[in-house]
Formats: sequence, structure tokens, C-alpha cells
Amino acid sequence: MAPMATGEFAETKGEQPAGFRFASWARLRPYALALYFAALILWSAHYGVPVQRELVILWTCGALACVSIGRPPREILQLVVDWLPIVAVLWVYDLTRGAADSFGIGVHYHLMIDFDRAIFGEVPTVWLQHQIYVPRSVQWWDVAFTVVYTSYFIIPFALAGWLWARDRPGFQRFTRRLVTLSLAGLATYIAFPAAPPWMAGQMGLIGEVHRTTGDGWKVLGVGTASLFSKGQGAANMVAAVPSLHSAITTLVALFLWRRVRRKALRPLLLLYPLAMAVTLMATGEHYFFDVALGWVYAGAVMGAWTLWERRREARVAPEPALGLSDASG
Repeated sequence: MAPMATGEFAETKGEQPAGFRFASWARLRPYALALYFAALILWSAHYGVPVQRELVILWTCGALACVSIGRPPREILQLVVDWLPIVAVLWVYDLTRGAADSFGIGVHYHLMIDFDRAIFGEVPTVWLQHQIYVPRSVQWWDVAFTVVYTSYFIIPFALAGWLWARDRPGFQRFTRRLVTLSLAGLATYIAFPAAPPWMAGQMGLIGEVHRTTGDGWKVLGVGTASLFSKGQGAANMVAAVPSLHSAITTLVALFLWRRVRRKALRPLLLLYPLAMAVTLMATGEHYFFDVALGWVYAGAVMGAWTLWERRREARVAPEPALGLSDASG
């Protein structure tokens, strides 16, 4: 199926195919979306905010299905064609990631610690928790850390959904990078299993460290705490290098950089990966080594795909016609 340009999604009077009898259904879109988001709010209040990748993608595609009401069937089918490969690849990623620590490769503990101490003099996670950790109490910054950490499970797919509805080529560019980055992280997890700070703290390799990413749900509630804990318990505990939380939030910022028309506002995009970096270190999830390597992975993936796309565009671009002035030169 040939890719559709963004303009094909726009409805203009008189441009619908003659045999298409459901164009008037487009009027139902705002009502369908309103009901859909009301259902999402009620579902989240009862079961918890969806933080599993499959649920986030499912809810995102449901919203896109509402946006597609009244469009030709081939455009609605495009929703499945575009998203199914992403779901399949990321499902394989999750399945393999959970087993990555069973390949017999020894877990690494000291490289990250030594790197952080060489840069900062001590492990940032230990220092941060000494400053802000309050036992048996949830502070406002714990809630902020939980929100920032959880945004990783939602924002990339919400952005992909927004791009699919408004700019399908942009959606394809973004998802190429997202999938590539996930697979690059998976390959590293398998080749270099590494323990996070909270695990090193339990083993006495660094100071006392507490894993606090889910503490904010004790205040926010809505049933997400149990879902969050189950998700963390099912994950590979030694898949810490690189930090994909750091890498993917950086990818989001880099991808949106040129889409922000006012250049003065572009630096604000960097606040997201920076907030994620502080969150990951302060909650015991990652060393600075993991975070910095995530930045490197995101930059490398972004740069590689951008170079490939520019070369492809240069190959398919038609050569300009030779004008009289060129011939006389």
C-alpha cells in the first residue's frame, strides 16, 4: 500500500469518492473522542493509569480509530498496517528483555560505580538520596519523580499517535528511530547485563540506596501502584545499561527540535531528558553512566537515520531541468 501524504487526511467538500457513503460520519469524531476519553478516565480511576506498553498502544490506537471515523476504509486499514509491526517488534523486545539475564553472561557491578566516582567523586544516586530521601514518608518530589518516570511509558506512543493523525511520514521517521533504539538497548542488555544502583546498594557495594520510583503512586493512587510494582517485578533486573528511559526521552526532544518553530523555545525540550536524568539517579534506578550512555544511543540513532533519509531523498529527487542560462554558461 502506497504511503499517504498528510494532505490526503484532510476532508474537503466535494473530494470524497463518489461511492463512499459515510463522509457525514466525520461529524461524529468529536463526540466519539469525548466518550472515548471519558471511558479512559473511568478505566484509569478503576484499574489504574495504563503504564504497560501494550495498553498504552491499544488506547492510543483506539483514539486514532475515533479520529478515523468517516474516512475511507483504506485509511482506517492503514492504522492497523502502520501500528501492527511496531507492536510485534516491541512485544519481541519485551519477551527477550525479560530473558536477557539468563544467557550465562556475568552481571557487571563496578564499571558504572567507578565511572560515576571518577566524574563526581561519589555516586550521584547515593548523594541525592542522602539529601532528599525521607523514610516512611512521601514528599512532593517523590510524586514528581514518579510522574516523570512513568511518562516514559506514555509520551513516546502519544507522540507517535499525534504524528500518525497529522503527519504520517513523520510518524514513520519517529517509529523507525524508536524501534531501532529499543533494539539497540536490547542488544546491549544481552551483551552487558548490569546491576542498577538499588541492587548494588543491597549488596553493600555503595551506600544505602532505596528504589523509590513507585512511591508517588501512594499519593496519586488510582490503582496504578500495584500495576507498576508488577511491571517492575517482571522486568529484567539487570537491564540497566543503557538507560532507555534516558535514551527515549532524549529521542523525543531531538525529534521535536526542528518542529518547534520558535527557536527560543527549543531549549525547553531539553528539560524533559534532564528531568528524567535526575529522576533516574534520585530514585536508585540508574547511574549517571547509564543515563549518559542513553544520551549517546539516542544521538547516534537520530543521526544515523537522519543521514540515511537525506541520502535517500537525494537519490530520488528529480534533477532540475537545464535552463537557457545554464546552457550558455
